[in-house]
Amino acid sequence: MASPRIISMDFCTTGRDNAYFRILAGTNVKYITIKAGHLDGESLEGMSLDFQNILPSLPYDKGDWNSAYITRSAVSGELEAALSEITLPTVQAVWHSNMINLLDLEKIETLSMLAQKCKWKQGSADDETRNQKTMIAKMARFPWEIGYIEAETRIYQLIQPLGISPPFLGHIHEAGRVIGFLLEKVEGRHANPEDLESCKAALKVLHNQRILHGDCNRYNFIVGADGKVTLIDLEGAKVDADAEMMEREMASLEEKLRDESGLGGGFMEYESDADEF
Repeated sequence: MASPRIISMDFCTTGRDNAYFRILAGTNVKYITIKAGHLDGESLEGMSLDFQNILPSLPYDKGDWNSAYITRSAVSGELEAALSEITLPTVQAVWHSNMINLLDLEKIETLSMLAQKCKWKQGSADDETRNQKTMIAKMARFPWEIGYIEAETRIYQLIQPLGISPPFLGHIHEAGRVIGFLLEKVEGRHANPEDLESCKAALKVLHNQRILHGDCNRYNFIVGADGKVTLIDLEGAKVDADAEMMEREMASLEEKLRDESGLGGGFMEYESDADEF
């Protein structure tokens, strides 16, 4: 088995909140929670490089646990681990026939806390027959993020036939548990004020389904070489939106396309971010 490695982490060095780590061990994923205040900030920062020497010894090769809760003993002062096998939440809106193992994907670039640009991993199942174009993977790293993926997956189910969103390539699973989805990366440029009418037309198609986009910054409108506009980043979308909300969103579009602040245009690195496949 390859050496275990951290693929996601979420922590604050002040120690005021629990620290969370997601570790890939072979084909198994282990979820580690460190109780708030039980590991100092320097050690938390060192976890990405030296977690096996910081944490108590854990049987990463065993498949009878997926969760570890780490505390410091009041008696010995040493870190201790309570192992358990818990039922993790899964995306329920499974509507596409294609299921993709997260281990078959290789990250190219981090786009946001949940989204990554990726390609098929060399040597993965059917990698020679699959299209090698760049794709976008969006996945929940930790259980509390499943709800975001669930909501966006349902939006894509509703709008895929409309031709205004990236092609939905399938659901991403972690050992059978659906945690995300895979999209085709749409080639093009970000919209600008000259694209106002085309962007309005695409947004109107969405609004005709009573769906609010929720984040109409210029970076969420991709204009292809043929002038076609594709809407992306639908994590803030809302169904059954009322007319007033949609009117406000449409009215704000011109200003959003003129905005040069960079808001919505990229990912800001956080000290706790080190997500990998």
